[in-house]
Parts: sequence; C-alpha cells; structure tokens
Amino acid sequence: MRRIVSAAVLAVSLASAGAIEWNFPRIGNCHEGMAFADGTTGVLVWGGGDTLNLTASRADLWDHRGGYPWNEAQSYTNIIDAAKKHDEARLKAIFEPDAKPGEPRNPYVLPLGRVVVEIPGAELKRGELDPFSGTAWIDFTHGGETKRIEIAMAKIHGGVFALKFPEGVDFSAKAVCAMEFPDVRKALEPTGFEDAEYSPSGFVWRLPADPPVALSFAKRGNEFFLATSRNGAGVPDVAYAAVEGAARECWKRFWEKSARIRVPDESIQRIFDYGMYRFGAMTDPEGVPAPLQGPWVEDYKLPPWKGDYHFNINVQMCYSPAFRGGHFKNLMPLFTMILSWKPSLRENARKFAGVEDGYVLPHAVSDRGVCIGGYWMGTIDHASTAWVADMMWRYVKYSGDCDFLRREAYDFMKGAMKVYRAMMEERDGKLSIPFAVSPEWGAKDLDRSAGRDPSFQLAAAHRLARDLIAAAELLGEEPDPMWLDVEECLPFYTAGGGTGFDVFEGMPFNASHHHHSHMAGLYPFDVIDLEKNAAAVEDTYRNWVEIGHGRWVGWSLPWASVLNTHAGRAEAAAAMLRDWETFFCDEGHGSHHQSVFKGFTNYTRGRKVMQMDAAAAAATAAMELMVHEVDGKTEFFRGCPASWKDVSFENIALSDGRRVSGRRLDGAVEINYAGNNP
Repeated sequence: MRRIVSAAVLAVSLASAGAIEWNFPRIGNCHEGMAFADGTTGVLVWGGGDTLNLTASRADLWDHRGGYPWNEAQSYTNIIDAAKKHDEARLKAIFEPDAKPGEPRNPYVLPLGRVVVEIPGAELKRGELDPFSGTAWIDFTHGGETKRIEIAMAKIHGGVFALKFPEGVDFSAKAVCAMEFPDVRKALEPTGFEDAEYSPSGFVWRLPADPPVALSFAKRGNEFFLATSRNGAGVPDVAYAAVEGAARECWKRFWEKSARIRVPDESIQRIFDYGMYRFGAMTDPEGVPAPLQGPWVEDYKLPPWKGDYHFNINVQMCYSPAFRGGHFKNLMPLFTMILSWKPSLRENARKFAGVEDGYVLPHAVSDRGVCIGGYWMGTIDHASTAWVADMMWRYVKYSGDCDFLRREAYDFMKGAMKVYRAMMEERDGKLSIPFAVSPEWGAKDLDRSAGRDPSFQLAAAHRLARDLIAAAELLGEEPDPMWLDVEECLPFYTAGGGTGFDVFEGMPFNASHHHHSHMAGLYPFDVIDLEKNAAAVEDTYRNWVEIGHGRWVGWSLPWASVLNTHAGRAEAAAAMLRDWETFFCDEGHGSHHQSVFKGFTNYTRGRKVMQMDAAAAAATAAMELMVHEVDGKTEFFRGCPASWKDVSFENIALSDGRRVSGRRLDGAVEINYAGNNP
C-alpha cells in the first residue's frame, strides 16, 4: 500500500448518498417515521392513507417523583459482606426503593402526544428527508394528481415544526394527549395524572408535581405549525419560509464543521448520514441532554427503561459522534447536567466508599441525578463514573478546552479515581478490586453477577489513571503517585483457561452477551498493548466469535464493528454495520433495541423498543472504519474492506486537536492534516 501524507488540503469532494427515503403506505408506527428535532422537542412524521400523524415529545418532560438517594447501608464493605455470604436477598433489600402511596417508585420520561392531520381524498405515497438541510417532503395523490407536502423544523422562536401543503388542498388537525392512549392512562392514573385541557389549537397537560406542558398547533392558509412549551406559550407568528430557511442555515453550519465520509456501500453511507443528522438533532448545544430515546418518545405508552440516562454504555454511545465528528459543543449540555449533580455524587461516594471528596455516578439516573430502580449491580458499577470522566478528558483533548479541564473535569476525574482506589486492595504484590460487576452479566445469579477484578473495571481504572497522568502533565502538575501505582500494579485484564479475557476472576466469557464489556480494554478504552498481549487478545476474539451473537441487542453491533476495526478485521467491521441496519432498523430507519427479524439474535420482541444509542454509535463506527486509534496510535482505513476501491473521509477530528482528511484509491492512500481546532 502506498501512502502520501501532505499538509495541503485534500482535493476530494465527498458526495452524500442523497436523501433518506420513506414509503408511507408501509409506515405504521411512530418510530418508523421521519425524525425532526431542535435539541428539546422531537417530532416523528408517520402515517398512511389520508392521515399524517405528528408524534411530538420533549426530552425534558419528566415526572420527577420517586427514586431514592444513596443510603448508609449501601457501603462497599456491606456489599462485599453480603456477597461473600451469598445473601442475595440482603443485597436487593438495601438497594430497593420505597415508593410513597400514590406516587411512582422512580422518576421517568413522559410521552406527550400527537397531532393527527387528515387530508380528505389523499393517499400518502413516498417521502424523502435530506439530512444535510433538515428539510423533507412527502408526495401524495389527490384528485388524480401527485402533490407534495414540504416539511421543516428549526429552533427559531423557541422551536417550530412546519408543514406546507399545496394550494387548494384542504386539511384538518386534531391534538391527542398521550393520556388518551389506554396503556398510558393505565400507568398514570393511579399516580395522580389527570386529562389534558383541550382547546381548538392543542392542549395543556398539568402534571402532578412538575410544570405543565403544552402542545399547540396553528393552521394559516396552506401552512401548518406545531410547537411545544413548558410555559404555556403557543405557536409563534412565523411563516413556513422562515422555518425552512432557518433549518437550512442550521444544518449548513452543522455539516460545515462535521466529519464526512464517502463509502461504496449504500447501507453504511445511509447509516452515517442519517445517524449524524439524528445525533445533531438530539444533542444541540443549546438543547436538553439526550436521554435513551433523545426527544423522540412514543405517544402510546411509557418509554422503556423510564427513558432515563444509562451510564454503563448507552449515554456514551449516544454522544460518541461528538468526538470524531467534531461536534464538541454538543457535549456541554450533558457535562453541565452531570456536574450540577456533584453534591449528591460526592455524598454517594462518602456512603459507598468512605471517600469525602470522591464521586459515584449510578448507572441509571433521572435528569436530576436521582438513582432509578433497585438494580444493585448497576448502582455499584463504578466504571459508569470513570467512563464519564474519560468523556470529559477526551473532550479536552479534542477541543483544546483547557479551561474546562481546570474548572471542572480534573476534579471530577480525580474524584472518580479516589473511589476506585478505595475499592482496591493489595494482593500478592499487586492491586486488586475484590468485588465488582461487569455490566448486566449474570444478573439473576449472584455467583455469576460479580466477582474479583472484572476485566471491564480494570480497563476503566487504567483508562482513568492514564487520563489523569496526561491531564496533570497538560496542567503542569505532578501526577498523584496513586495514579502511577494503579498503572503499574493493577492488572489490565483477568484471564484464565485459554479463552482470553475473562469477565472476572473464575468467570470465563462462556455465553453470548449484549455487553462486550470484557473486551473494553481494547475498545473503547484502548489500554491493552496488542503486541505484548497478542496471545490473550487472539484467544479473546476467537472465543467471542465462537460463542456468537445469539444474545446481542441493537447497540451490540456498532460496538462489535469497532472491536473488529481495532483488530484489523475490516470485512467483519463493515458487515456488523450492515447487519445492524438489516436486523435492528425498521422500514423507516428507526433504531431498535430488539431485532426486527428472527434469525440473528434471540432478542426479537418486535419493533417497539427504540433507543438512540445504536444509531449514534453506528455513525461513530462508520468513522472509526476510516480513523481509529490502536495502542494510542492513529490508523487510517483500518476498518475499510479491501474491496472498497475508492473510499474517503473529510474533516474527521483527531485526539490531538487536529482535523484530517483522506482518500484510498486503488490501494494508494493520501492523508492531509488541518490545524488545531479553534
């Protein structure tokens, strides 16, 4: 392979795969619809026949009641004692929340509702959404002619969704609150929810303990507008042309600073283009931090997993495109929210590990940092804290924002490590974590659910130690000897009987699992030297492939794709992304947790469990095909199959603050670097 490296700008035009297509007679669920959002409000456009449904929701729409603070019984020593005695009932009891009568046990994201638009005499046919302009259209037949609805959404005037109908086409609209759907009513009425207050232009829904929410619409000639609010505001006085113009300008700015790729694979190109679009729509720098479903919550039932923030992988995946994609400011709403929880996270650390100046972030929380559920394994998964700390450090590296490091990130990173170190003990001249979990492994069997030195926790601790050492150097400080001690004395992984990395000591990876957590030292943490650990790494991959994907979920595949890129298995890396779209995306390109079809995995509960983690992670995995770090060194086109004769990328961000563009044409590689990010 020939490689040319130049400082000049790479002369390659990255054409997109074009707009994303929808066939409306086949769109029967909101998550199959076209997705629009402004970082706070989300709208899914779907339907068939003469009916166009607009499912609207908000990322900040929570019932904040319920949940529980960390209690004094939830100490690490208490947990270890219960585990050694195989007292699973005691473990569950100390993490079980108490619900007040008439209130939910846990906080959760609420559905909002929909607007049903009826177009008498119409038959919806086909539509396209352009991810590069944020605009869309839907063709329909009416009176023997084919006509077109234009669609746009923009942040102007607090956020407006707009439709433009052809002149002379009549339509009507009716708002429906989520409370009208049987499953929602059944879930909410026992905890104090009442019906919405309707008007000709929408409704106001008053919540038991939180500010009300309004869904409003307006029909102005042949134009239609929709807006949501928490302060009672209606639809602003605006024209469709203004909404469309603002949308085009917003997405023009987004893509000008964004990474772009061009691949000779229609599926992977679409995964990247639409994935980056949805990432941008749900993580706007001025918006609300994106929970599991972003702002796109179904209207007919409560969202799965309370729609919350899961920090054992899901939030990290949702935000992963920010790094290589070059959208660093999109991370700030998330970081600001997490850092606002520091007092409670510090109290968690005191009660859990006896550390006064540490931080412990449970794996599942509300937007106020309140712990959700009674799942003890997730609550004590300290890699959740370490992984967020690593996200903050990566943000600093990519963006060059040293002020954020000094003000916030360094303290958070140090606090996370203090808890890890408090969990460790000396054993045979080495450091060891005597009891910890690998995410969701063996959840119904204490002997399988946790143990000594989980490979996932070891990798997270090493990543955090390396990040801290590098951060200290950047700030001109001496590293804490404790961090050096972790790097030198803590194992990088646990291994036993020839099957590579174990889940934890005495627990080989012996069953298909949706978390590839035992391999996290390879990716996302990249702390394991492939050359020095070649035999163990090869055994790990061999065993992982042999066991197979019978228990994988949607986001397992993008992770698997990057793991294959890490090992230089390019054909497998690309195939995993194509398989994700085939088995975990619906006809409207919606990203699902369970497989849509049988045959790939046993997680096949249908099309109704949507999460945004896989869609965002798939876009990231597509970039990692092009630019990937192995042992801290950047590799180009490592995940691109040899059959791709012409493949290129533009403006991908590197962890040293530079941007890079590249092309591989008939085996010849040209790489060009730009300067540091502003």
